[in-house]
Amino acid sequence: MIIFVVLLTTARHEGSHALVAWAQGATIHEVRLLPGVNPDLGFYFGYVSRDDGGTWLIDAAPFGAALIWFGAAFLMLKRLPRTSGSWMPLFVVGTISPLADLIYNYQGGLWRHGTDVKELLAALPNLFVHLFFVVAIGTCVVGILHLRRSNQFLVAN
Repeated sequence: MIIFVVLLTTARHEGSHALVAWAQGATIHEVRLLPGVNPDLGFYFGYVSRDDGGTWLIDAAPFGAALIWFGAAFLMLKRLPRTSGSWMPLFVVGTISPLADLIYNYQGGLWRHGTDVKELLAALPNLFVHLFFVVAIGTCVVGILHLRRSNQFLVAN
């Protein structure tokens, strides 16, 4: 299950970069969806190699996609009984995965070069980038706590 979640998270993340880059007319040279090591990047979960065309939206796309993904899963989970066999997989893939992606990339962007967050910090006002991640991560945490609390009564059944 963990490997599936990592691969799905990577596909969502890198697919978002590729989709927005394509929409902006940037040339995509390579898309990697499996983890590996690159001499220039070091360890990576995945990456999209593209030309310099496009805007900061390409770097931000995975984080917007994570929030959309989270919101869709949150709405589905609110309507799905926790006793359903699909509740826990949807909870992990739909809420934990986007939260982990946001946290992993935000913290990495504070100390690693060549990351999406580092690029966003170079392109946008730092306060805006930090505020986005604090609000996005906080929203996910509050949403997860709400789901856990609002469905606890179903565990006893």
